Order: sequence, then C-alpha cells, then structure tokens
Amino acid sequence: MKNAVERFDWWGVTLNGDERAVKALSELMNINKALFENLYKVHANTIEEHVNKLYEQVPEYEKKFLKFVNSQLPNLKRCLQFELPYNSQLISSIEYEIYISSAETDCEYPYDARDCIITFFQRIPEIIGSYKEGFSGE
Repeated sequence: MKNAVERFDWWGVTLNGDERAVKALSELMNINKALFENLYKVHANTIEEHVNKLYEQVPEYEKKFLKFVNSQLPNLKRCLQFELPYNSQLISSIEYEIYISSAETDCEYPYDARDCIITFFQRIPEIIGSYKEGFSGE
C-alpha cells in the first residue's frame, strides 16, 4: 500500500496514511467544504474565517449550527492527525458518507445539507476513532 499526504488549508489539517483512505477522506472533506460554500454562498480561506463571516450574516436560529461547528472543529482536527491505515471497512464507511453527502451539494434542501455537515462532524471522529482503537493492521 502506498502512503499519501494531502494538505487542506481550508480545514487546517494534513491527511496522511494509506493512499485509498486519504483519497476517500479528502473527497468527503471537499464535499463538506462545498456544502458550506453552497449553503451560504460565502467563500473564505479557512473554515474558521467562514464561520466568523457567517455568524455576522445569518439569522439567530442558524447561529446554533455555527456554534456547533466551532465547538466540534478542534475534535475533528485532532482526530484527523491520525495516520489513516489501509482498512477496507474504514474506506467503505467514508465512501458511504461521500454517497450521502454528495447528493446534497446543490443545497436544494438546506436542512438536509446542514444535516450532512453535522453528520460529518459527528461521524468522522467516530469512524476514525474506532480504527485507532481496534487497528489490527488488516
């Protein structure tokens, strides 16, 4: 298995590890970046800058969503510092998230797009955490 390294300035992380796992996770991260940008029609250099810009513009009910993103971002970044192993179940789990999220990038249904972002922030630490704990070197 080849190792890969991919830097994501917008997310403020660098992915490394198995090439297939890095490729899958990078695709999911790009989808979630597109969800953010398409949902609010705002672009920024980093996710933190994006959230700060949005906080000034969105209605009060949206601020709860942005607070959630801000609160979960450190945890997400921490879990992404793990070297991704080759594991077919890990890759399959990420590909499932890609399948679900990619259908919402047009943001035709804003609540569904937000749900995908929330799921990303919840599921990626869970998915990666389960492989950190139970890594068997498959």
